[in-house]
Amino acid sequence: MIDHYLSTWDEVVSPDGQFAMDEILVRGNPMRVFRNAPPTMRSLWELTAGYADRDYLVYEDERLTYAEAAAQVRALAHLLVDVHGVNRGDRVAIAMRNYSEWVISYWAIVSIGAAVVGMNAWWTTEEMQYGLSDSRPRVLIADDERLERVMPVLADLRADAPMHVIAVRTDRALPNDASRWADVIDPVGAPDALPVVDIDPDDDACIFYTSGTTGFPKGAQLTHRGSVHNVMNLVFMGLTAAAADAKARAAGIGGDKPVSDQVAGGGGQSVYMAPTPLFHVTANNCLMQPCTLVGGRLVLTYKWDPGRALELIERERVTTFSGVPTMSREM
Repeated sequence: MIDHYLSTWDEVVSPDGQFAMDEILVRGNPMRVFRNAPPTMRSLWELTAGYADRDYLVYEDERLTYAEAAAQVRALAHLLVDVHGVNRGDRVAIAMRNYSEWVISYWAIVSIGAAVVGMNAWWTTEEMQYGLSDSRPRVLIADDERLERVMPVLADLRADAPMHVIAVRTDRALPNDASRWADVIDPVGAPDALPVVDIDPDDDACIFYTSGTTGFPKGAQLTHRGSVHNVMNLVFMGLTAAAADAKARAAGIGGDKPVSDQVAGGGGQSVYMAPTPLFHVTANNCLMQPCTLVGGRLVLTYKWDPGRALELIERERVTTFSGVPTMSREM
């Protein structure tokens, strides 16, 4: 089997291979990159147009296709640029649990050259005040629980720098200049294209905060190039393993079930479950993003519940699950 894997590896990274590599200078440092990689996360998102009719996001009993998600992404992208004046290099914060709106917001923000600030959804009022003061986002997109925590310090935060609020899934009273997602995101009337923005591969795509174990959390910056290549690495491993397995099976060796069947669920679509928070690289960079690139379905839940997780795994025919060991033991 190892011989088939090594020969497949050599084929896919060859000069004519799907994962051919070059060496370039990135900020003065020599780095190996995938020649055929999309240059930015916006470019990666635009590749999903071919998956229009596939299911993309499943949150509990809600379901969005790629086309429906793309319309919301375009609507939010234009709202941020045309109404709130968000420019390339600005920051937009997301503070919510794993709702579909988290994913929509991510793709809209990176597609206009702004940086996503993924706020820890467990932060207290004081911690949220620190994170927002540190990152200074132009816009905060937040759900009801996070709004409850940030409202006591909102006036102080906005005294330092303007910050518009877009409220998600809440009926609470809001400042007069805040807006509600349901009122401002109109996928039916969304423009046909994203705003025109020139994004550099080494622009920041995202800022995630560290745990702050020994002090205040620090914002770790992830570039477009770095994020794209993380996704490419993950897809490279999966496709190479499947191709090597197919070779081995053709030679009369291999397991009872092809690897290609193990990574695709009902209808041949890969199905990923994200049981961990989207404000962390595990769910965001290592599940949501590769799922999107391959046209997979992403299953989201309100919170971790092993019984509910098993129900969704069976219902959605989940093929990829990644969480902490405790989650597997609880199931």
